[in-house]
Amino acid sequence: MAERTIREILKEQAQLLTRLEEALDQEFSLLKERKALELPELSKVKTDILLKIQTNDSSIKNHPEKDLLKTDLLRAKNLLLERLAEVKRKNEVNGRLIELNLAASRRLSSSLVQIRDTSTVTYDERGNKNALAGLHLDFEA
Repeated sequence: MAERTIREILKEQAQLLTRLEEALDQEFSLLKERKALELPELSKVKTDILLKIQTNDSSIKNHPEKDLLKTDLLRAKNLLLERLAEVKRKNEVNGRLIELNLAASRRLSSSLVQIRDTSTVTYDERGNKNALAGLHLDFEA
């Protein structure tokens, strides 16, 4: 198999960055809509794309035409670097959104545990049922 030209590799990198950006946009939508069960499949897609980008990056670094990146292909290289920076920014936003969703889930879980624990039936020192053990509510009928 003939070695690909550096231009072909750069073109593929651009296509992969487009696919990764689309995956990140889809991930953002899923997070926003709280559809977490669909995230693992999308994560696999992202991982595959990232591995291909990494492989191409290695190919570029070891390519005999890599000096063209400093001259003829400098503009193309800079455009790819700008797109990569944008993809990284989107990934950071999604990461922050994941953190916020996790924090909200933990708070919800904590609240549900607290509700469950406070509505457990207990008995006071006189042997009377007490269904609101942890709430300490004062009711007068």
